[in-house]
Amino acid sequence: MDFVTLVSAIIATSENDGPEFLGALPDMIQRAQDRMMNDLDDQGLVSYSSVAVSAATAQVSVPSGGEIIKTFSIEVSGARTQLKHRPYEYLLDYWPVSASTGTPKYYGFKTNTQLRIAPTPSATVDSEIGFIPQITTITSASPTNYFTTNCENALFYASMVEASMFMKSFNTVPAWSQEYSTEIDRLRNRARRSRQDDMQTNFSPAGGPNTLVKGSD
Repeated sequence: MDFVTLVSAIIATSENDGPEFLGALPDMIQRAQDRMMNDLDDQGLVSYSSVAVSAATAQVSVPSGGEIIKTFSIEVSGARTQLKHRPYEYLLDYWPVSASTGTPKYYGFKTNTQLRIAPTPSATVDSEIGFIPQITTITSASPTNYFTTNCENALFYASMVEASMFMKSFNTVPAWSQEYSTEIDRLRNRARRSRQDDMQTNFSPAGGPNTLVKGSD
């Protein structure tokens, strides 16, 4: 699906190609995407990136395409520990000398593309960053994004909810809302199953259930 395909589907399903309706379509699609961002968020949009953080390294790159960091965990003595997010200024006060080492407890943004962890790790640690990818708004000039590639049915249903409300066809809103909710639940369940599969793949039985295999993504 792309922007033109989505617009054509909305027009055909709504049986409305009036100028006022056509002019409002970009805003409807934007609201549909906003709805999906709110409804999927942690359970449908989070991707995970694994990286080995070398000893005496205090900085970690934000995963490519990552916009919002949701989790940052490390493996310590066979157990996975979640780091707590703190402002960069807090990290500087808490661990001002990055050359000093210890067991990481906190992370924060140093720049838009760099994370700082504190304390600086005294040994190489396997880390996993959970992030929400950057999702651009689809337009005629930028016709595809994460939603058109991975969630096209939900995007269409959400757009039809918005179109029905615009046309004041309130009798059709519940039906489209139900279709949308069902698809969102399916996407959440798919993401949950995928995450469970990733955990089984990325964690080594030889090292116990919380041992991350280096180099896994």
